[in-house]
Formats: sequence, structure tokens, C-alpha cells
Amino acid sequence: MRRSNIFIVLAMMMGQAVFAQVQVSEEPMHHKVFDNGWVRVLDVHVPAGDTSRWHKHSTPSVFLILSATKTGSEVKVEPKGRPSFTDGRIWFEGFYDTPRIHRVWNEDDHEFHVIDMELPHKPYQEIGAPFADSAFHLLFDERPVRGYRMTLAAGVVRRVDPRKAPVMIVRVGEGSAAVVVGGATLGRKGDYVFVPAGGKLEFVNEGQGEVNLAVFELK
Repeated sequence: MRRSNIFIVLAMMMGQAVFAQVQVSEEPMHHKVFDNGWVRVLDVHVPAGDTSRWHKHSTPSVFLILSATKTGSEVKVEPKGRPSFTDGRIWFEGFYDTPRIHRVWNEDDHEFHVIDMELPHKPYQEIGAPFADSAFHLLFDERPVRGYRMTLAAGVVRRVDPRKAPVMIVRVGEGSAAVVVGGATLGRKGDYVFVPAGGKLEFVNEGQGEVNLAVFELK
């Protein structure tokens, strides 16, 4: 093989290696901690100064940014409407037509913490009207999911009628107060609980400070 051709082949192989990507659920810093067919929870931890592998987001997903961290992202493919990474930010992306293929690095001196909640369940179903309780602030109502932010004041017990849809609850706020939802204790930011359709929905704040939650009805 001529030397010039060898250089071309090597360059092509290096380019393919650079852009080789895995599905996000297989990326080592995206830890799959829960998967029941309705929801796949990826608990993402990027250490200070580190970079994820190239990975692909192609499943409808909710993202919850749980740290205030300076980050960067190198993108190969990107849907329209790129979000910003801000502490406490919660948003939905469908990836219906275009995936995201990227890698993310942490430019800060502390960990970058995110929950990527993939929603693989199909077909979508009708789940009735949104929560009427004033404690639930509607963030979005999309084909696979309806999302809310909820604030539970100190010492409050809030009971909600069972829902037609499964419900996923994630603690998004700091604080020492423990909150019990459906019998599960969400003691720190990033803790979560899945409540099946028709299951008991009772929110109990056992502490002295308010607790911030994200609540998702799955369609």
C-alpha cells in the first residue's frame, strides 16, 4: 500500500474513533439506577475536570440539573433549542426527529450532577386532567410525560387522589428535612420513588424546612 494511502486510512480510523458513541444508557458516567419499562433513571456524575465519552440521546427524556457546575459540551449532532445547564433546571426533550450526540466535560472544582430520565414506554395513553392542587406548578405537558414542580412546607402532609398514570417523584432541593412519599423516604437531592398507577400518593414533610420536588405523570 502506498504511504499516502496508509496515512488516509489511519486518519479515517482516528476520525471514527473520535466520534464513536454509545447510547447514553451505556455511557460509564450515566449510571442506570432504575429501569422498569416506564422510566429509565440515569444518575449522572461527571467528576471535576473529567469528560464523558461520546454518547447519544435518542429516547424522549426529562433532564434535572442537580448541581451548580461550570460545564462544556462538544456536539456532533444537536436538535434545535439547545438548553442551558442551570441549577434546579428541569426540562423535556423528545428527540423525535434528531438525536443529540455529544460529550460533556466538567470545568469546575466540584462534581456535575444530573438525572437523565428516559421515557421508553409506548404507546402513550390519556391520563386525565392535570393536578388541581395548588402545590403542583405545571412545567410542561408533552406526549409521554407531564411535569410539575412541587414545594412542600415544613411539617405538611398532603394527600392526593390516586392517578390514572404512574407517577415519578424526584427530590430536587437541598436541605436536611426528610420527605416521605408513598412510604419511601427522599432524604437528599436526587432521591426518587416510582408510584404505580392508582397507587397511594401522600407527601409528608417531617422536617423544619420546606422541600422541593419534581413530580412526573407518565403517559
